[in-house]
Amino acid sequence: MKPAIDASAKVYFPMTRPVKASLLLFFFALCASAVVVTHQVRSQVPPPAPHQLFVVVEQQLAAFRAADYTDAYRQASSDVQQKFTPPQYEAMIRRDYGGISDAQRIEFGFVKVSGSSAVVQVFFRSTNGSGRAFLYSLIAEGDSWKINGVQPMQPPPRGLHV
Repeated sequence: MKPAIDASAKVYFPMTRPVKASLLLFFFALCASAVVVTHQVRSQVPPPAPHQLFVVVEQQLAAFRAADYTDAYRQASSDVQQKFTPPQYEAMIRRDYGGISDAQRIEFGFVKVSGSSAVVQVFFRSTNGSGRAFLYSLIAEGDSWKINGVQPMQPPPRGLHV
């Protein structure tokens, strides 16, 4: 394609069908790649500071202590909420984790973050001096972290560092 010169001595390229189609295809490809890159950037969750995860666990424990199982249920991930209705969730907590709500002392151990999931080690000491340890699994949902599961650690800890 040879550039043309108009009466004002300006050089221009004629906009033939192939040129128009090529430009249109280029802009669609540019927009599509921008959508893909934007989606990837937005889906990456920045790793939280450990204290952010501790706060989530502490908020749920505070709800347990206040017997506010509705608030505790809100701290649970959508996966947990799909498995349990609020009354089922409350019954499970009372049955399996009743002792942790009246713990005298709570300490946090290691934190491992991998993408949009995290594991936090939590130690509980009861008023009678016995200790229990759990691994809390957390997951990023939107712009917050939710508790996705709690597993007792085996064997139970011999004591907490005081």
